[in-house]
Amino acid sequence: MDRDNYWKRRGPLTTRRRFLAGSAAATAFAALGFAGCGGGDDDSGDGGGSKDATPTAKPGTSPAAALKPVAGGTFKVIGGPVGGSLDPHRTNTPVEYGFVWPAAGNFLVRFAIKDGLAEADLAAALPEIPGDGTELIFKIRPDAKFQNKAPANGRAVTAEDVKLTFDRIKSPDTVSPRAGNYGNVETITVVDATTVKFKLKVPQADLLNFMSDQYDFILPKEISARGKDAVKTAEDVVGSGPYELTAYEAGKGLTLKRRPDGYWKKDTAWLDSLEYIHQTDTQQQANALKAGQVTVAGLPVDLVKGFDNDPKYQISSAAASTREALLINHTKERYKDVRVRQALWRAIDRKQVYAKVFGGAGVPGGAMSPAAAAWVLPDKELAALPGFGDRNKELTEAKALLSAAGFPNGFEDTVTTATAFSTDQLNDVIVANLAEVGIRLKTENVGTDFNVFLAREVSGDYTLASTLFNSGPYPDAQLLVYHHSNPAKGSRNYAKTGTPELDAKLEKQSQIYDAKQRQALVFEIQRDIANNPGPAWVGSRIGFTVAVAALQNFLATPYTTAWKTGETYWLKS
Repeated sequence: MDRDNYWKRRGPLTTRRRFLAGSAAATAFAALGFAGCGGGDDDSGDGGGSKDATPTAKPGTSPAAALKPVAGGTFKVIGGPVGGSLDPHRTNTPVEYGFVWPAAGNFLVRFAIKDGLAEADLAAALPEIPGDGTELIFKIRPDAKFQNKAPANGRAVTAEDVKLTFDRIKSPDTVSPRAGNYGNVETITVVDATTVKFKLKVPQADLLNFMSDQYDFILPKEISARGKDAVKTAEDVVGSGPYELTAYEAGKGLTLKRRPDGYWKKDTAWLDSLEYIHQTDTQQQANALKAGQVTVAGLPVDLVKGFDNDPKYQISSAAASTREALLINHTKERYKDVRVRQALWRAIDRKQVYAKVFGGAGVPGGAMSPAAAAWVLPDKELAALPGFGDRNKELTEAKALLSAAGFPNGFEDTVTTATAFSTDQLNDVIVANLAEVGIRLKTENVGTDFNVFLAREVSGDYTLASTLFNSGPYPDAQLLVYHHSNPAKGSRNYAKTGTPELDAKLEKQSQIYDAKQRQALVFEIQRDIANNPGPAWVGSRIGFTVAVAALQNFLATPYTTAWKTGETYWLKS
């Protein structure tokens, strides 16, 4: 398969906006290296804050390329929360998919560190795609082996493992947020022990990206066959990766140790162990880093400044594909009126969200994250859309829309949120913003376990919800699965939004392999959503990660490469 083929290339990976001038956000995503250094190729200005007031991003200051890796040591992250779900196919929380499984498991294909393009992982190579682009044929690496623990007991990874993994993700019984990614997959066939064929209904430009992104680790067939509740305890975490999960306690932390039977990828996986310490207080996180108790932490800008210009630490600016949003339940009568949804969209002060909650470390945005550099609307186009103009004019228009919808004095309602990943603080700003147009919201906070919050969103047990979504930086992950009205395709359409016209555009762009032609339609879709909101998208946070200087190969990316922690990081003594 040609590396320049659009199946692989998604355009420039650095965002057009100047993140490095922005302040920091305290996010678990940044701490685990889920998002990367921003850069810019336009003159739209920075992401907020002052270059003189913010730390200098210095990722990878240790000259790892000139040194030979040395085995040993423990990589320790402090952050959280450490939630209660270990199932990679069912969770949305970052510790599980961004720390546990990238160390314990492997993808079929994954994002490369260098350029964010798909590369082989358990696959021996990128797939053969014959004919009209509706078949993908993968060969599995013959040396790939699961960990030597029940039920796989060190056996080789097979095509059947791959098939049953994706069958499980696709199954409605699993209730996976990723099911819609594979709604276009008609059949998955085991050709022989090391060959698996995916047959598509129509060509799908982002399929390799879906397979590479965040969650879709290959499980042993014995575990996948258990169905919905296949992964419930630490004993169920059995993968083909370099580390085994040896301890796990929600709300406290976890430990992974190098698998005793040896990792099948030679000259990788240098660490003896990895630890994640649950601590949501950012001052305590900074204290632990200063005391030499941990290797890395994602911190807010005021605490990052304490590490600036200190040779004992590295600082990396990180822009995430995370998107903040006000989720709007379209099944509720009031929100069936597009004018009410437009009023909500306009009333949110996106600049204030990032100034107050994230210290300026964020970029207001619409339905695509600015981390998706090839696909996000240019700044000038975004500025002309509802919700991104003069604040006073936006408020005036929001009030007029409410009045036209029969709510001249606004209304009362309830908004749901959680105390995790700053969503409760996001909610505080949104509640205050909407009060300015007469929408008076009572907050229901479900607690610190984001999985509980997610279950409420999935089931539709909310009216409004201040939340966040972490999705791959490509169109189907950020547009189709959130806005298509067919649950088989819109698996994360918790707002129950969509129109036949929007569905048709979403499906059309998904099949276009030519990047420029696809980009034009993706831009049009973003404009449509701003004028007929599903969720009210707010934008994307950015942040800084601080690591000790001894950590080698330290590098953040604007796409999910969390596997590098276990495979490429090592500690210089």
